[in-house]
Amino acid sequence: MRRMFSKVRYMLGNPIVAVKAITMAMLTLMVAGWAYGADKAEVFAQLGHSGYVNSVAISPDGKYALSGSMDNTLKLWEIATGKKIRTFTGHSDRVNSVAISPDGKYALSGSWDKTLKLWDISTGKEIRTFTGHSNRVDSVAISPDGKYALSGSWDSTIRLWDIATGKELLQCVSFDDGEWLAITPEGYYNASVNGDKYLNVRVGNNVYGIDQYRATFYKPQVVEAAIRLGNTREAIAQVLGSKKEAQTIANIQNIEPPFVVIKSPDDGTEFNLDSQNVSIHVEDRNQTIKQVKILINGRQVTGNDTKRLVPVGSSETNVSSSGIKIPEGQKTIDQKVPVKLEQGKNLIEVFAFNGYSEGRKKVSVTFKEKVGASTHIETILPNLWILSIGVNRYDSNQIRTLNYAAKDAEAIVGAFKKQQGKLFREVNSLIISDLSSIKPTYDNIVDNLKYLTNAGQYDVILLFIAGHGVNDETGNYYFLPSDAAINDDGTIKRSKAISWREIKSMLDLPSKKLIFADTCHSEGIGGKKTRAADIDRFVKDLQDANTVIFTSSRGRELSQESHSLKHGIFTYTIIKGMEGEAILIDDKTVTMKELDAYVSKKVPQHTNGAQHPITYTPEGYANFPVAVIK
Repeated sequence: MRRMFSKVRYMLGNPIVAVKAITMAMLTLMVAGWAYGADKAEVFAQLGHSGYVNSVAISPDGKYALSGSMDNTLKLWEIATGKKIRTFTGHSDRVNSVAISPDGKYALSGSWDKTLKLWDISTGKEIRTFTGHSNRVDSVAISPDGKYALSGSWDSTIRLWDIATGKELLQCVSFDDGEWLAITPEGYYNASVNGDKYLNVRVGNNVYGIDQYRATFYKPQVVEAAIRLGNTREAIAQVLGSKKEAQTIANIQNIEPPFVVIKSPDDGTEFNLDSQNVSIHVEDRNQTIKQVKILINGRQVTGNDTKRLVPVGSSETNVSSSGIKIPEGQKTIDQKVPVKLEQGKNLIEVFAFNGYSEGRKKVSVTFKEKVGASTHIETILPNLWILSIGVNRYDSNQIRTLNYAAKDAEAIVGAFKKQQGKLFREVNSLIISDLSSIKPTYDNIVDNLKYLTNAGQYDVILLFIAGHGVNDETGNYYFLPSDAAINDDGTIKRSKAISWREIKSMLDLPSKKLIFADTCHSEGIGGKKTRAADIDRFVKDLQDANTVIFTSSRGRELSQESHSLKHGIFTYTIIKGMEGEAILIDDKTVTMKELDAYVSKKVPQHTNGAQHPITYTPEGYANFPVAVIK
């Protein structure tokens, strides 16, 4: 349970003072409870409790003690005399935790009857009951301002409550694999990279993953505003606007994901020709279809794969880098789309979006060129396009200088240049750093983001960024160029910082995409208004870009540089892995999974466990090679 409480700040993804204070108060309360349970339980039991004392809290003025017992009651005691002042009755099972409000007027209790109760200390009367936990409540605390209650339960959740109304503001869940989820009662959520895989939504008799509703409900800004404002409805209105009623988990019965069918090919089919047709049917009973995309091994099918297409009951349309163009108002799509398969296994994925939720379907097929075929198909290597950005020095004296970000930007290009003629036909690169001819100012970076649009559909693009990254006061991620500025109030000047939205927009390309991000060196920047970069949030925000993402650390861990290695540890480890140290099978090839395993093991070793990289790989990406050693 203690481990679960310690994750509250990490899970919510922000350092809001109230939540920090609540968490610390809970830990202090638990220690106090154990101490009094050990030293005073027998005394209190003799005086009045008929069962073991499970928890004790001390009033702010130090005059009174409040005890919770297995006899289902709370009792208030005068510490100086040991005299019992009053008894609080109302729980139907043992009271396992108690707290007293900072003004000394109220008591809060948590019970095995799955509820919390708020009491008037002066009268002993119950004020309200907080319901929602599905198992026993084992710990409670009140925020320093007296506005919020926090509870921990055997249902594996931590819940934040508005004391004035008794309404739940937030539910937080931590899972054994390190993933986490924070969700409001309306369904708006923040999560770790894969935390939303544990949450499902029932619509009628059908069950869908909450990730299929990511466009509607993944709103970290709403979660943070709910904590800040103490009201989820106000938070939703502030973040999303109030022009129309916001969607909630309770009112999505008419926005099921579109129904997607891959009519052909069948799953498991083997082909000896790379040119095939994918026949799809998409239907939505209530909403119009906004977008349909087809991906082959993570690469999006575009007009280069296809001829002109004619949906049922519509005028001509075609396929572009944004997906199959859908005439306005369509609820049914039937299309046969020519695609080009890759040698070996091919995962074909179809995504259909109705503006609220996403329907999905996938099949796996294999292309193996027929032995002795008269028409031999020559394998053409893709080109690699690299945009590599490294920032060491900053104009603002509020931003700490780095030592090796610029060198890392050059080194990563050098490592991939060695793959020219092996994995890639050509390796094209543009370096923007303190050491290059193009300096890493805001204008230079933004003006050159379009460099990666030179890549063709069958090419691979790589974005490398090394430098400081921060989250602003609302949690949005920014990469800091050399001329980044901090406002007088401690906020980041947004017109001089690269937003995650600009990065995501640049990644709206059909090519295969990789990101290496070493942007977590940001402790202390901007005082209270900016925060160390939350890399979980950064990765989560980029998931819809269908990109393989390697990051140097997770959560708010700080990335480290090494003077002995003369590199950032993350970049150094990537380079050593690509040189062959990551190879697990002696086939002279470093695969993405091998590099992931190597980096995940070596970076914590180099940093004594202070830094843990994240790798996010969309399902459509096969275990592709990243380096060939010859």
